[in-house]
Amino acid sequence: MSHRTVELVDFATYLADPYGGGSGDSSARDTEHKERKARLAAFPNAVMLKLSYPELDFANRWCWQQFGPADGECLQSQSNYPACPIQGAHSHTGTWISYWLAKIDYDFGYNEWYFAANDDAARFLTFAPQINWGEKFGA
Repeated sequence: MSHRTVELVDFATYLADPYGGGSGDSSARDTEHKERKARLAAFPNAVMLKLSYPELDFANRWCWQQFGPADGECLQSQSNYPACPIQGAHSHTGTWISYWLAKIDYDFGYNEWYFAANDDAARFLTFAPQINWGEKFGA
């Protein structure tokens, strides 16, 4: 049996969550909106999920396998399911990014994926029902 806690949500749901985006003051929320706007300028197709850390790692590995490396600083060495074989500090140029917004419970929170191509975001949405804790957790 696979563990699954994934829930498809939107940015408004995140902002309304008192443990998520609703926990900050107005200046923090303004900063968050500006940072998100900058991410959307480069990668305009967003998908947000509420999920566990293992599911995040499982989803990011799938994205690496489908779309290549994520853009920016590589965090794969910290992953339960690392897709990048390079150790040490490095970065990649890619067509998607994954951004952790807020932890709202033990190893659980909001993450948003941003894609340069609408088709990639659509493929990720099609894959989302298959996201689970993965083979390391008995999936």
